[in-house]
Amino acid sequence: MDKLMNRSWVMKIIALLLAFMLYLSVNLDDGASSSNKILNRSSSANTGVETLTDVPVQVSYNEKNRIVRGVPDTVIMTLEGPKNILAQTKLQKDYQAYIDLDNLSLGQHRVKVQYRNISDNLNVVVKPDIVNVTIEERDSKQFSVEASYDKNKVKNGYEAGEATVSPRAVTVTGASSQLDQVAYVKAIIDLDNASKTVTKQATVVALDKNLNKLNVTVQPETVNVTIPVRNISKKVPIDVIQEGTPGDGVNITKLEPKTDAVKIIGPSDSLEKIDKIDNIPVDVTGITKSKDIKVNVPVPDGIDSVSPKQITVHVEVDKQGDEQDAEETDASAAETKSFKNLPVSLTGQSSKYTYELLSPTSVDADVKGPKSDLDKLTKSGITLSANVGNLSAGEHTVPIIINSPDSVTSTLSTKQAKVRVTVKKQSGTNDEQTDKETSGSTSDSDKETKPDTGTGSGSGTNPGTGNSGDSTDKPSEETDTPEDNTDTPTDSTETGDDSSNQSDENSTPVDGQTDNTSGN
Repeated sequence: MDKLMNRSWVMKIIALLLAFMLYLSVNLDDGASSSNKILNRSSSANTGVETLTDVPVQVSYNEKNRIVRGVPDTVIMTLEGPKNILAQTKLQKDYQAYIDLDNLSLGQHRVKVQYRNISDNLNVVVKPDIVNVTIEERDSKQFSVEASYDKNKVKNGYEAGEATVSPRAVTVTGASSQLDQVAYVKAIIDLDNASKTVTKQATVVALDKNLNKLNVTVQPETVNVTIPVRNISKKVPIDVIQEGTPGDGVNITKLEPKTDAVKIIGPSDSLEKIDKIDNIPVDVTGITKSKDIKVNVPVPDGIDSVSPKQITVHVEVDKQGDEQDAEETDASAAETKSFKNLPVSLTGQSSKYTYELLSPTSVDADVKGPKSDLDKLTKSGITLSANVGNLSAGEHTVPIIINSPDSVTSTLSTKQAKVRVTVKKQSGTNDEQTDKETSGSTSDSDKETKPDTGTGSGSGTNPGTGNSGDSTDKPSEETDTPEDNTDTPTDSTETGDDSSNQSDENSTPVDGQTDNTSGN
């Protein structure tokens, strides 16, 4: 053993082993110390982790001459360190993420996302920490703006015309590569079931050929767009036919519509196919004498509406001689019965107005007819009305219409009523404007009612009253207002015609005229 230990190579091996053991001992101690430090930090109650999401990225570059693409809007920052410093950093919110491009040339670059205003005692991890950016020269071009809208979104019976845009051109600014992709510059408008001309401000967007929005700026950002929306209508003639069987011994000699044509509303292609509405049936079942009948106008296929919805048809009859002589004999044997204080009601009222019957509120009537019929007739069997369906705001004089059995004729003590029409006040209505409208309407209505002053009773025996019925139908045919607003006055007016025409049958001869009601 001593001999072995005296050899030099043995001592060298032992020294090498001792040095290796010493090295391992030192490294193991350092590793253990580091591990303990990490464990101590993680387990320490004073250490924490905070994650900051949606941190905006600020970019530093020459904005006047350059455009930068590829920079994310936000990044995520994770902070680790003492809890008191984390809380202070989070509370102050003065930390920033930024990219410095000031010293970079045009082209593509990989740049690091940096941060500032964060304590050195915190460990910071940014995601993403490296981004690819492209730096390009800023450029501007002018483009024409086109209005974009769906023509099918207007109300039924209407069509949209060509839009006008003001200003017509805008300036688009961005990277040259982006400007080269601009295929459309549009101002988008929603017609939203429109029934009248639309004028709106619309935001302008630049799109590529695939209608993707491009990352460019537009000046001005909005433009004014006007789109005309008009009613699609056409006037067509009408034709009527007899339907049903008249009374015994009665022949129908004439069916004469008091309206020559009606207005149809609908799509253009449907309007082109229709030149006439014919074969409108007029039911004459059981008719015994000449009279006016109200008839519904059918709506042709493909058409949205018809105006007016009803027309008046005069039915002329011819009776056999024996029956006509018998009627004339009965007429010569007629008696007269008086009814006092018959109330007057208003018909054809519109929801837009309020109506006040000024005078008279009641009227006396002398009723002439066969004694057997007069004995059965009571006050409740006679009604008086004044049609206000076609009146505007103001005071008006309108004929009083009497409705009584066909076998009698009537004469009124007062043949006209005075009515005041007032526009209903709505929210936002200007009182002064309403007063002016009322005043103007009164003047116009007085002019309209002057020809009717001498028409006599509401029974319609005077020719002036009959003409009034005709003139009422025609304005409803000519109007170009939307269907919803047209129907109410049209229906109201025609209701007045019906009452007036029915009264024609029952009126007493006036100023020497003969009662040809049953004779016709």
